[in-house]
Amino acid sequence: MKLHLLRHAKTNQISPTGEDFDRELLPRAYEQLQEFREFYTQNPFQVGHILCSSAVRTRQTWAAIKDLFPGVSIVFVDDLYLASSDEMLKIINALQSPEDVLLIGHNEGISELASELSAGFILLKTCGLVSLEFPFESSAMVSKETGVLVGSFRVG
Repeated sequence: MKLHLLRHAKTNQISPTGEDFDRELLPRAYEQLQEFREFYTQNPFQVGHILCSSAVRTRQTWAAIKDLFPGVSIVFVDDLYLASSDEMLKIINALQSPEDVLLIGHNEGISELASELSAGFILLKTCGLVSLEFPFESSAMVSKETGVLVGSFRVG
């Protein structure tokens, strides 16, 4: 199975409410997302499940790319908001999916998760993606140091 980890696109440093959860994407984010769409056109991948933090910036990131994944179920998960790598891994394991998964989340946790799963250093910049392959038939078995990096995207 494969796990695709996507960090949200570039955001404002402050939100209208003053709450981090409510930070919105900047105009630059939509340029990043267009670059991602172009990458995806050349390197498509299929997923059976999408997990997305419920924060405004991750929802906006999803909204800008959702047409790339028609018919795929998405679950907005409050616990993915600023989650640690261990918290993210628990959510992935609990899904118990035999299908590939896309997770849209936040740093520092998403970079730490990518690094721990692959046993290498990975730093996801805004709108960055890594794809990891695992020798398992279910996301329930995904564990540290068992993934192999099979693809990545970084905004130019």
